Amino acid sequence: MLELGGHIGYVIRPGAPVCRQLGVDRALVTCDVTNTASRKVIEANGGEFEDRRGGKLRYWIRTGN
Repeated sequence: MLELGGHIGYVIRPGAPVCRQLGVDRALVTCDVTNTASRKVIEANGGEFEDRRGGKLRYWIRTGN
C-alpha cells in the first residue's frame, strides 16, 4: 500500500468515509500520472502532493480539522 496504493478512493460518497473515527489523521490518495482529471479533484479537495512513484502521483489529505 505504501508504494502503489492509497487508503481510500475519492469517489466514496460523503457519508461513507470513517477514516477520522478509525484514527487515520491523513489519508493517502493516489492517481495515475496521466489522469489529469483525478489530479485536479485531489488537489481541489486539499490533497498535498508528496511525490511520484512509478506511474502514480501521491497526495495526502487530512481527515480532521
